Amino acid sequence: MNRPYLPIPSAPAPHALPDGAVATSEPDLLACRHAWRLLCDTTDLASLAAAPQLRADPALADALQDAFHAGRLPGALIETEVRRALLDGPTDATLLAAVLLAAVALVRLRGGRRALLLADACAGRARRPDAGRVGGAVLRAHATLVLARRAPLRDAALVQAEACRIEAGRPDTLARSAVLWTGVRLLCGAPLAELQHYGEAVRLAIPAGPASAATSQLDGRIALFRALADGTHAPFVPAVAPDAMQFGCWLGCLQAAWLRGRMGVARAALAAARQLVTPLTAPCELLPYHLFGVLSLARVQGVPGATAQLRVHRRALGDWARRAPDLAAAMALLADAAGQDAGGGVRALAVYERAAALAQARGQAWLAALAWEGAAGLCAREGLAGALPGYRGLALDTWRAWGAHGRVRDLTVAWGTVPTALDHAQQARAARADTVGELGIAIAHEVNQPLAAILLHAAAARRWLRRGQPDTARALEALEQISTCGRQAGDIVRSVRGLARREGEAASTFALDAAVAEVTQLLRALMVRQNVQLDTRLQLPGRHIHASRAQIQQVLINLLLNAIEALAAISDRPRRIVLESASAGPALVELRVRDNGPGIAPADRERIFDALYSTKPQGTGVGLSISRAIVAAHGGRIECVPAEPHGALFRVVLPMPDAERAAAPSAARDHA
Repeated sequence: MNRPYLPIPSAPAPHALPDGAVATSEPDLLACRHAWRLLCDTTDLASLAAAPQLRADPALADALQDAFHAGRLPGALIETEVRRALLDGPTDATLLAAVLLAAVALVRLRGGRRALLLADACAGRARRPDAGRVGGAVLRAHATLVLARRAPLRDAALVQAEACRIEAGRPDTLARSAVLWTGVRLLCGAPLAELQHYGEAVRLAIPAGPASAATSQLDGRIALFRALADGTHAPFVPAVAPDAMQFGCWLGCLQAAWLRGRMGVARAALAAARQLVTPLTAPCELLPYHLFGVLSLARVQGVPGATAQLRVHRRALGDWARRAPDLAAAMALLADAAGQDAGGGVRALAVYERAAALAQARGQAWLAALAWEGAAGLCAREGLAGALPGYRGLALDTWRAWGAHGRVRDLTVAWGTVPTALDHAQQARAARADTVGELGIAIAHEVNQPLAAILLHAAAARRWLRRGQPDTARALEALEQISTCGRQAGDIVRSVRGLARREGEAASTFALDAAVAEVTQLLRALMVRQNVQLDTRLQLPGRHIHASRAQIQQVLINLLLNAIEALAAISDRPRRIVLESASAGPALVELRVRDNGPGIAPADRERIFDALYSTKPQGTGVGLSISRAIVAAHGGRIECVPAEPHGALFRVVLPMPDAERAAAPSAARDHA
């Protein structure tokens, strides 16, 4: 096929900045778009990597590699290589240029399948023995810029390790590869000991000599791992001049400063790193940059532009979570929690918990530990003394499980002794905060339903009244429906207000089945989302008890939420909860919550009602403890027994008032 004449400009010199110039944070996207169009017009992308004519061009190779190291992309240089490849076949430098262009196309030029095919073809050619001196850089770019965005992270880690082996004889590129490999493995959930051992082994393999930007990045990464592992506090100072530091250097300074509580230094490092972000910044560095950016800005007060920058980082993590949930979903949740926390209030507590649970499920223990730290900090600021020890304990346990014993020591010193027991009032406050937080989504859904109905009926009333002959009868009917929906929303809000109240509610006489029905209404939307079927069997119509309505409902909500969570892991049978009210004798009534989940081990059944004991990794261990305290305060009892053939059965037995006892049939069956 005859190709059009494409004039080839002379190869530019290796990328260098004139004296006094500032490093650009954006590539020449116009040149990249032009190069991408040239590639899209060709019929065989693989020809870039498989053409027999491979001419060595050290000047171009050095220029591309220098630009890649510095975090900058010379678009004109890539266009030059693309034009050359389409005319005469690619040089070894073309392989790196094409992978970088594919990465830009994925991020900024809306490239898709062709970008992946191009990068795969170049990576395949880079593995051949005659790939030239940029073979390792091609694989490194392919792993950290392309695969990390589109493939399972494990694949990116394997290709990055392959790049490390190829670049073993080149100290500077080996150091940079080690930084990126540890970054990818960190996102994969590798234990801290593995990351520290690998970084130190690579550093020992690099001959002694003047420090470069790449070796300074590796030194900073190793110092960070050591501080987390053994608690050394010697601050890391890069051995290169500040104006020569690359993105990875500033990222290391940002993370180290935040972990040591030096927020001013962290914000300065964040501002410096911000100037070096490009479409070719590796995701394994870009994601921690956005995360620690949020964490550093969330508690800032009165700094111009801080709120806007916080939104930028949160939005970036949200975009990443949609494109690559295995990489960034937990980070985005943690960023949302920190952002909500910055606005004050305790609503962020439930989001911290979800972030920690998701991070644990993805194997990102360090991220879960940061989430638990955030929850503990919120409790300390809001005066939630009851929940504070539980969250601090979870943070310490999670850091310890990851191998960050130095971080555990630092936090233990900063926090002091973590209490091991809570008094009744503290447990009650913690349990109420947990219950209201977990109910937030369900309550919002339930209130939205009558509000939506109100809007529809209001629109209908307007239509009936605006007719040529107003239909007042139908308009009045719509207005009556509005009143009904308004009362329904008010009932929901009033029932939740009782749960959230800090002071104890005075006891009153109320119908037990009616109170149970209110709870099922609150949790109905949550059960639908979790695909849980609720079978309600209320057998005490008109039967009353004398108790705190809000506290009895809180006990029931705790039991139902625990059952819903236990059923989350069930996939081989329908998820089912049976909720019953029944007579337990002439003087007693009983509530039963039975699920068909995995059940509770006998050893755990003996301790699940103890304070701060939980069978869930993210549990605080106060829900069942305060439930038992509430039931006991009302003269009743609560117990857990196995359910047949699967699951657990919780039984709550409560006494009836004297008048109700007399009215109850003397021959009532004993269900206890």
